[in-house]
Amino acid sequence: MEEKEWKIIEYVIEALLIWWLGYLFLYQNYLLHRWHRGLPLPSRWPFVVGGLAMALAFLAYEFWKIEKKPGEVRGAGEG
Repeated sequence: MEEKEWKIIEYVIEALLIWWLGYLFLYQNYLLHRWHRGLPLPSRWPFVVGGLAMALAFLAYEFWKIEKKPGEVRGAGEG
């Protein structure tokens, strides 16, 4: 496999970790600041979607960096 394919696999694994940690961070902060004892727990789906948005933003940025890699573009001064 090429280096680019390994980078893509690495970024997907990192995105999964970002998704999970983003979900935990958002849900925990909501519970700490808005939830009161005795109330039923809120739905987790909005926080899962928030974590997914974080992961997709990370993947979009990393794929954009891969596509715009400066070493692959030849300038006018290169031989």
